[in-house]
Amino acid sequence: MKTYNNIITRFLSVFFILALVSSCETVETDLTENPNNLNPDDASIPFIFNQSQLAFNSFFQNLQFSEAQVTRMELMRNSATYANQFDADTFNGTWITAYANCLIELNQLKMLAADLESDEINGNNIIAAAQILESYIIVTLVDTFGDVPYSEALQGGNNLDPARDRGEDIYAAARVLLLDAIAKIDAGGSVDLPSDLYYGGDMSKWRALANSILLKLAVNSRLNNPQAASQANAVINGGGFINNNNGDFQFDYSTSGAPESRHPLFTLQYISGASIYMSAPFIRRMEDDPRFNYYFYLQNGSIFGREHGDTSPNVASEFRDITIHGLYPAGGKYNDGSTGPGAPTDGAMGAGASIIMTNAFTQFLIAEAELMLNNNVGAARAALENGITASMDKVTNFQSGAIPAGAPEPSQADIDDYIADAITRFNDAGGNQGKLDVIITEYYKSLWGNGIEIYNNFRRTSYPSDLAPSLDPTPGTFTNSMLYPSVHVNNNNSPDATQKESVGLKVWWAEGTNFNLNF
Repeated sequence: MKTYNNIITRFLSVFFILALVSSCETVETDLTENPNNLNPDDASIPFIFNQSQLAFNSFFQNLQFSEAQVTRMELMRNSATYANQFDADTFNGTWITAYANCLIELNQLKMLAADLESDEINGNNIIAAAQILESYIIVTLVDTFGDVPYSEALQGGNNLDPARDRGEDIYAAARVLLLDAIAKIDAGGSVDLPSDLYYGGDMSKWRALANSILLKLAVNSRLNNPQAASQANAVINGGGFINNNNGDFQFDYSTSGAPESRHPLFTLQYISGASIYMSAPFIRRMEDDPRFNYYFYLQNGSIFGREHGDTSPNVASEFRDITIHGLYPAGGKYNDGSTGPGAPTDGAMGAGASIIMTNAFTQFLIAEAELMLNNNVGAARAALENGITASMDKVTNFQSGAIPAGAPEPSQADIDDYIADAITRFNDAGGNQGKLDVIITEYYKSLWGNGIEIYNNFRRTSYPSDLAPSLDPTPGTFTNSMLYPSVHVNNNNSPDATQKESVGLKVWWAEGTNFNLNF
């Protein structure tokens, strides 16, 4: 049986390769007239930046889908036990993408941009964007695997066997990258950012993203980082983070099938034909939520998924009935009450998005910081409300033109009632831990399409506390970190390039926690 991870990795790889081919046609971008534009001799800068951005999205999608499985957002079905859900080959492609297609190319990009320095102009905007992407990648590698190569990893032929850096040191390095990126943006005098697939060259949005990631680093490390409070408060008090949905950091897909540029889950379920069973516990959790009809399409009019850890074989006769990914964020069909198999012309026809860092996510991080670092319940409550509101606004306005006229949509009263109920649950919750459970639960529901953040949240807090148990009552030790990819263990001769004893090994910021996640 092909694993879901292999299936989605295959489609992401195809998309990435085709996108790189098509990007060759887009790098000649008016490089001659405006002094803030690059010269023709520097055309490799937009090409490398194009490649790096596409590889970054591939890196994100491969990891988020896998990490969503162990947290019940997507279906864990390769194995009933956590130890066997993923193996050492699962993330080979992701590892190669991170180092070869992202980090090394971003390093090349920074060197080329540095060479633009003159008395009149500099390449600071390019360097800043590269450093922001680099910071996200290296931190996500730590969050996924633990200690990983970094300081020795970008030396090419000068060091083919890089040693691992400690996770906390990489977090510190990422913080330096982000602060320096902000300083470079603020310095001004830079050439325009070419071929920007995320923000269209708007450096104020890149700056806000850097601050939101800084906040994420502080909150995610708060259990083992003595500076977490001061670092988080510096961002919160500074106010320069993502604070509106127009500044959300996401990769937008299109409806193009040649080259293949549609959301990979749309391609899998609407082009290839539905065959991916979804996580019934997550679908049920959203059943009374205003976002339900945006998240899922019920092909047969009712919820049809599988339970956490269900390894039963595929049943082809069920494929026309299973619940599939909907309009948000896969660009599929809005659940308008009609039934029938998903089709290539349904919904937004694949024009979905990778949801990486948003206004809503930032507000939930602020809520946790205010509650757990500042003991400010009032500020936490306000941020929680802001986070839910931002998520509702984003989801209910996503590709709205793809919703059929007359289709039932949630009213503002429905949304207001939901938010009021969440705030009541927060107010009624006992102590800060009970209130944190409400924050993380609402964050969880907003994270559809981003398994990376809920995987971090669950290991850091053990919330949501009501996650459904595995179908197998003894699933073994939870996946506190992923096995190192075999391409690293087998091909790196550094003494520390060995496989970890088990997936139970905790990453640095979760060390010392005693949560029971083994269910």
